[in-house]
Formats: sequence, structure tokens, C-alpha cells
Amino acid sequence: MSEIEDLLDKVFGKAKKIGDRVAVFAQKKVSRQVRFSVNKIDVAKEWHEYSIDVLVEKNNKTHIFSISFKGLERLDEVLKRIEKALELTPPKPYSAPLPEPAKSYPSIPDVFDKEILGDPDHLIEIAKGAIDSAISEGVKKVAGAIYTNAYWIGLKTTSGFEMTHSYTNTYLDVRAFHGPLETGHSSIASRALKNIDPKKVGETAAYYANLSRNPKTLGAGEYTALFTPDAVASISNFVGMMASGFAVIAGYSSFAQKLGQKIAFEELKISDNPLFTDSYNPVIFDMEGVPTRENIILDGGVLKTYLHNRITAKLLNAEHTGNAGWIFPTPWNLVIEPGDMKFEEMISEISEGLIIGNVTYIRFQDYVKGDFSGVIRDGVIYVKNGEPKYGVKGLRLSDNLLRWLQNIKGIGKERRQIYHWWLEMGIPVVSTYILVEKARFTEAL
Repeated sequence: MSEIEDLLDKVFGKAKKIGDRVAVFAQKKVSRQVRFSVNKIDVAKEWHEYSIDVLVEKNNKTHIFSISFKGLERLDEVLKRIEKALELTPPKPYSAPLPEPAKSYPSIPDVFDKEILGDPDHLIEIAKGAIDSAISEGVKKVAGAIYTNAYWIGLKTTSGFEMTHSYTNTYLDVRAFHGPLETGHSSIASRALKNIDPKKVGETAAYYANLSRNPKTLGAGEYTALFTPDAVASISNFVGMMASGFAVIAGYSSFAQKLGQKIAFEELKISDNPLFTDSYNPVIFDMEGVPTRENIILDGGVLKTYLHNRITAKLLNAEHTGNAGWIFPTPWNLVIEPGDMKFEEMISEISEGLIIGNVTYIRFQDYVKGDFSGVIRDGVIYVKNGEPKYGVKGLRLSDNLLRWLQNIKGIGKERRQIYHWWLEMGIPVVSTYILVEKARFTEAL
């Protein structure tokens, strides 16, 4: 019996004594990190984490809790408290059983890269490769990190589902500097170390830093803007979040009551697909034991589906999509279909506008309407007649998500899988360049 199976059996056996419906999700993660700044390696470390999440339902009352590996010795005490809490909890006005196990589950090849648990010095070599490639392009300083993760997960439910799965992933994140406002950024994510190209990531970060030299102010207004894959990934995280059935029900989705409607550029296609080749999150079952699958969210600019667990599917009279989350169904891995435009073609389309290297600290002033703003950085560049001219300072992206999606005029051929800490929903994205007409910018205070 594996370590994860042992954890599942130990917790499940006790939890099912107090609940009619029980699900236990256990995870072991081995992580490594090499962090660097000012052109030097700062830290290299490894750590092991365990997490156990438990769903207990009785008489249509629900409690969800997490317990640490060390806290298992207090499991009986915790369960007694949960049992008392269930007595005091009011019943829900709705209910749905945990799904029965499916007849089959997807098989994803090469989900576990053994090299990720191999020689840790290899990560230092990747970090140095990124530093050296950026410095060779003339930037003054380079910072960033490479992370790797190996996961062993398992789920057991009272509906008869019991399965384990293991996979790996990794990402490299690099920023290049000339000065505080003369920066560039690039990143890449994969399930395997062999797909991480430190030279290209370092060169791309340096490219945007070099274009950002001697930044000037530019007035607020509407500009044609070319958003890089990193910037698009940040915005797309909220496309994924708003496709969640929970967000729709809870009243903070711009996509509510828009199923079947054209809400975006007609050539835009976005899906959630943990099963595609090199998915950063190659999971095969969700937290309710439902098989994962590709779910097309936008196609031809039309909103095709919301993402569901058992509860949101029931409340919205829809099919379970394999995206549980016991509370919040969420995308596993967003995939933007490539367009037909090269990077140089997209820049040539800009008579006067901007390149946006990254969008961070995205905040919505109105989730339902879609009004949001975000800090633009790491390559904000003024473009005139298809030619990058100089860096820009003092602007903030202040737009509407639906408007932004509808004003897309071009999608790039080149794609890169993105995952880094600026993605506020934590959703990896196979991303590309997107050209947007009349993107709105205000002056940053």
C-alpha cells in the first residue's frame, strides 16, 4: 500500500463514522526551488508537504476541513468537533450525491518526469543559463526563480470511488532590469524539465527590458495594444474564473446568463484541457471522482459552457464537467488556440499604440459588468507606425473584460505555457499574443 493510500484509508475510515457522504483527498508534494537576483543564485532548497482535505455530509448538512500531516494525531478530536458542528449547522436547501465512479478514466502519457527528482544541481544550471542569456543581451540585472513539483494525490469517497495519481510540473520565471522602470519579463511552464528553455526565456525578458529604456509618460486614452503571452495569461485567469458555475451562481461573473451568446472576438477559442500534451496540470479525476476532460469555454467568440461540480450542475440544470472543487469548480489548464499572425505582423498592425509585457494586481471594480484595472509593467512600450519607439511609464490598464474580449483583432501563432505567481487564480495557461483595439488606459496615481 502506498503512502497516499494509507493516508486515505486512515482518515476515510474515521470520517465515514460521522457522515452519510464522505470524500477524502490526500496529497504529497515534493518541491524544489532555485531563486536568483542581481545575477547570482540566492537560494536552492527542497521541501515536502502533505495535505488532507475532508468533506463530510450528514442530513443534508456539509462541513469541509483540512488537516495537516502532523495534525493527524488529533484526528479523533477534530472529528468530534465536526460531528458537533454538523448538529448545529442548518441543512442546505439543495443536495446532490457524490458521483458514482466512471467506467473509465483518461490516460495521459509521460505525466511524471523523473528528472524533476534527479540531480538538484540541474536547476542551478537552468537558472544560470537564464541569467547568462539575459546578460548577453545587455541588461544590467536579472532575477527570477525556477520551481519544480512532484505530486502524489489520491481520492476516496463513499460513492465507491478510490484512485491515486502522480505527476510533475515545473516553471521558470525571469525578470531583466536596466532600472526600476526599465524591466522585461518572461516565463515558461511544463510538466518536464526538458521543455524548459532558459536561453529563450532570458533573451525574451531582456528584449522587453531593452525596449523599455528611457521611459516617457503618455496620456490616458484608448490605444491599440499588443498583449504578450504573460499578459494574456494574467487576464485569461479571470476568463477561467468567471466560467465557474459557482461564480455565476454567487453573482460575480460577467458571463452570467450569456451561454450561447457571442461575447468575444469570433476567432477566439479557449478551452480547459488538463489532458493535452504537456499540460502543467495533467490530472485525470476531479475532487468528486469525475473524469477530467476537455471543456470548450469559448469558440467562435461564443460562450459554450460553464464549469461544474455536482452542486453547480444541479443548481444550473447542467452536466458535471469534471472540474470539482467541492465548493468552487475551476479550470485545470486553460488553452488558447493559436491564430495566424506572427509577432512582427501584429506589431506592424499598430499605427499608434502599445506593447504590454505583463498585467499584475488585476482588480475588478464590478465583477458582473466586468470592469477591472491592472498594473502594467515589464515591457510597456510605445509603438508608432509598426515600430517600437520607447518605454512608457505612468499608465494603468483600466478596461472592461467583455469589451476587451470583443475588441480583439488578432491572435498570434506562437504559444507558450505560462504559470507564475502573478496569475491570481493560479490557473496555468497555454497563451499567445493578442492584439486589442481601443484598449483603455488611465494615468497611474
